[in-house]
Amino acid sequence: MSPRKTDATGSAAKPAEPIATPVDTGADAQGKKGRPTPKRKEQEAARKRGMVLDMKSDAKERRARDRARREAEYVALRTGDERNMPIEHRGPEKRYMRDYIDARSSIGEWLLPVALIFVVLSLIFNSGAVGGYLVLAFYIIVLGTVVDTVLMIRRLKRQIIDKFGANKVPRGFTFYSIARALNIRRFRTPRPAVGRGEYPV
Repeated sequence: MSPRKTDATGSAAKPAEPIATPVDTGADAQGKKGRPTPKRKEQEAARKRGMVLDMKSDAKERRARDRARREAEYVALRTGDERNMPIEHRGPEKRYMRDYIDARSSIGEWLLPVALIFVVLSLIFNSGAVGGYLVLAFYIIVLGTVVDTVLMIRRLKRQIIDKFGANKVPRGFTFYSIARALNIRRFRTPRPAVGRGEYPV
């Protein structure tokens, strides 16, 4: 018979009790078994369905926003509401440019209809002296349009510099001015806000 172990005080030591380790049985706090873990294919399919739904709804919302923005811009171009105009038409400098161009009568605004008339006449009188005179007259009108447009751009740029400063000349000034000056007045956008001869100050 083996002697019993004693502690430092001389009393017999109690045998160590085993520590209970909880076992994960897969049950929830109420003792019920949770739903089975979904398979990897099911998880991937669920994620894909969510992405497709999100992409479709997001694209639909973007189209609705773009449609509303375009409608607001179209109305603004016709009514002169500068807050909703496309950004290339905003600003006091652009407004001054439009008012100056719309206030003057230029050869360029009639160039397109005159060119169409000359095309028809050249088909009718395609030979002889009359055809030659038509071509010469058309070249004279084109040359006059170029000279008139160049002089207009120079005067307009000088006035913008005097009014707003040299660093306030809008980007794309020349192209914007030419495109508006060569367009028929009633088809210009934004719609002209001044009458002929009503130059901005």
